[in-house]
Amino acid sequence: MEFAQLCLILSSLTVSPERSQFRHYETIILSCAANSTGWMVRRNTSYHFSQKCQFGWGVPKESSCKIDTAYPSDSGAYWCENNHGGCSNVVNLTVTASPLILESPVHPVTEGDSVTLRCSYKDERLISSTSNFSTNFYKDGQLIGEEKEGRMVITIISMSAEGFYSCEDPSRGKTSEKSWVGVRARVIPPEDPPTDPPHFLWIRIAAGALIFILYAVILLLCLCSIRRSSCCQKVRNREEEIVKMTFFLLDSS
Repeated sequence: MEFAQLCLILSSLTVSPERSQFRHYETIILSCAANSTGWMVRRNTSYHFSQKCQFGWGVPKESSCKIDTAYPSDSGAYWCENNHGGCSNVVNLTVTASPLILESPVHPVTEGDSVTLRCSYKDERLISSTSNFSTNFYKDGQLIGEEKEGRMVITIISMSAEGFYSCEDPSRGKTSEKSWVGVRARVIPPEDPPTDPPHFLWIRIAAGALIFILYAVILLLCLCSIRRSSCCQKVRNREEEIVKMTFFLLDSS
């Protein structure tokens, strides 16, 4: 059960145990993870719309809701909401009277991650659930694998793996409810531009200085060629003075 949200996502709804299917009479804890207070859990079911957590089906607490005894009528879409237009992601929970359930991620998984699906059986004669039996796994109604120990591992999940999953225990003739497994695209952060090592920086500075000096020399030569009679003569005169001064110093010594 899904619906469009017209609100600002400021919280995240967590579910404990962290799965989307539950058995009749199990306990479910729903919590709103946010940086503020005043959050409440709401739900849509086959019988109620936008119903807040309240006594009768849940135990409301600060930013959480506890379903002590779950019933199939508690199946539906759950989310967090506050009085300022904020909300959370929506999670779809299924409560069944069947002893066989599919344990799958309650939140969308990231493309490329590893995902484990577990087919779990528990009736009134068992203290704890078991997956130690041959299991058939289905996606969108099509058989996708047969596992001997009740587990299927998707090592690298892709966007095409998104869909409704279920499992079957052929020996007991039981089939679980379907659960949606969502896949979100992996966001690849942009790479930082390469930085030059420190010695490259000094090389660039030195190269820039040499280019500046070269342009200055070329400019002086151009000016001398334009004003050869004045500029170049002054340069020659200056050179002669320096030469004379040099010889004078040598003679004096």
